[in-house]
Amino acid sequence: MTRKIIVTLATTIVALFVFVSPMFAQENTQGAIVSESEKVRADFLRVYTETTALLDFFAEYESIRQSEVMKNYPLVRRKLSEMRDRIVNMSPEQLKAMSRDNDWLDEQFANRVTKLSRQVRTDARFQAMIERVEKVGQASIGRSQRSASATKRPGNSRGVIAAPSYIPPNCNYDDPSDYPSGVDLGISGGVLLALKFAADLAPGEYQTGCTMVPNPVHIVFAIAAGVADLVNIALNAVGADAAYCENIRLFVEDKLKDDRGLTTILMNDDFYLTFMLKSVRAALATATTEGVATNCGAARLTAASAFFDGSDNFIGSNGANRVSAYRLLRAAYQNIGAASCVQ
Repeated sequence: MTRKIIVTLATTIVALFVFVSPMFAQENTQGAIVSESEKVRADFLRVYTETTALLDFFAEYESIRQSEVMKNYPLVRRKLSEMRDRIVNMSPEQLKAMSRDNDWLDEQFANRVTKLSRQVRTDARFQAMIERVEKVGQASIGRSQRSASATKRPGNSRGVIAAPSYIPPNCNYDDPSDYPSGVDLGISGGVLLALKFAADLAPGEYQTGCTMVPNPVHIVFAIAAGVADLVNIALNAVGADAAYCENIRLFVEDKLKDDRGLTTILMNDDFYLTFMLKSVRAALATATTEGVATNCGAARLTAASAFFDGSDNFIGSNGANRVSAYRLLRAAYQNIGAASCVQ
């Protein structure tokens, strides 16, 4: 009896083992597929989220948003959103197949994209450089031409001041020495290289089923690298303008010291008179802020301003007016720190 029970139990255990083992194996396999697929899903979603955030970050700046390199921003962003929604709704089997076909997007790539995107979007120095470029006068990033803000002449190239095609520089009259340093240019150049490298890591196309389609991740980083390149070019232009402006300022201030400053070029070129007006105005403002006496400098500046329009362009009708404007500006400048009013 006992032996019969033991044999029956043994037979039952063997039968259960044979029947249940495949079930356990199947469940474990399915569990592994689901777990692996969810990891793939998380990596894909993280990449699409970070690339979208990077694109949106650059679009917040108007001059960048209006540049040629960002012209396809709405379309690319929509594609990223569509791909993200598609990944969310994929089955584990579809995700596994997609991961197999697109082995470039792995956890390491997702980590690199996440780190790079967040560093670019949160780096205070790089943001300061973009904002500096954003504030650059009439010049917008991505455009090769500048408007002639200080003269009435149309501009299309940088050259000699007296040339008909001369384009005036964008000068910071309040702080002439405020221009990008070598460190600033090094940072913008480093960001450019990192974004180009990320664009190279992501292939231009990826496989979905039996079809090759454009890779929005590659497109985003190519756009971002283009934006960084524009920022880098603009910073170099700002630096060149600032150095150029400082040289002109030194010349103008030298001509404001005494009567020998009335040169021929002041008699036939509006640019120098406009530059002189802005320089004297900034100098008086700085002196007032620093507590330096300006005597009747403000009154002389007001009198000189009558020879200029609202955009600081000289509107005097003859050479005598040029002489009068120059002398009033010279008197305003010489009042800074003087013992009494300089007429």
